[in-house]
Amino acid sequence: MTTQMQPATGPLPPDPIPGRRPRRLAAGAAVLLGLALAGGAAPAGAASFTYGDFGSTAGLTLNGAAAQSGTALRLVPSLDSQAGSAFRTAPVALGGSFSTSFSFRVTSDANSALGVTDGFTFLLQRGGASALGAGGQGLGYVGLDPSVAVVFRGRDPSFIGVVQGGTDPANLAGDPKNPGSANFAPPGSASGLTEALFYDRTQYAWIDYGLGNLLSVYLSDTAAKPASAIATATLNIDALLGNQVYVGFSAGNGGAFGTQDILDWTFGSAGTAAVPEPATLALLGAGLLGLATLRRRGRPTAV
Repeated sequence: MTTQMQPATGPLPPDPIPGRRPRRLAAGAAVLLGLALAGGAAPAGAASFTYGDFGSTAGLTLNGAAAQSGTALRLVPSLDSQAGSAFRTAPVALGGSFSTSFSFRVTSDANSALGVTDGFTFLLQRGGASALGAGGQGLGYVGLDPSVAVVFRGRDPSFIGVVQGGTDPANLAGDPKNPGSANFAPPGSASGLTEALFYDRTQYAWIDYGLGNLLSVYLSDTAAKPASAIATATLNIDALLGNQVYVGFSAGNGGAFGTQDILDWTFGSAGTAAVPEPATLALLGAGLLGLATLRRRGRPTAV
């Protein structure tokens, strides 16, 4: 006798438990709930933001002496013994790469008996949006560990370079590729820069990090990005800080002082998707089980 396969017809049998939804509906609800919740896990995602100026500091946490000044973000005022920092209030996911650009203006003060002020940093750290390090040549970052600071120091001995672990620039070991250098010269830095490069003028900076864990710093007195970096460093920021970091700026004044302003800022990172939590994975499993139940109910029956 030949067995023929025909689609099942007619209504589903009643559910044995009165008042309960039909099983197909219940299974469908499990599918939707499980898949929707599993797909709804909030991704860390790429971080991207732009401040065309700082007429508003929304989304930032300002610490110490940092304050809004007109349309500028003033990290420190022109006073002795100051430290200030400003970070995005929410941490960002780097995902192994980021690019940022900003313009700045450091203004000297004729009343500063010790000359021009020390400088500022672009700073990545994981201590929180309220983190603030030492003032003076500490530039608001010294003592913050773990951290990665891109230091813009215009006061002699001047340099642009990368300092890890909140290390005082006076305690750096020097650049092994530059025999005779010491202290204020981290590996890959540009040192011996003229003070005129930093002070009393608007300057533009770009920082790129990515392929090969290479961090590159570019500086110009125009809004056109140079072809060549002024300083570089190779380091694994994700390994040092983790994927979720706080990004922003810090600065310090000591006996030498002046105002230090960030005028605009753009930041973007690759980011990464969050791993679903165990409860979410369990819901996903329930959804897939419900989907399998639906498929079984829809199979042809033998007659």
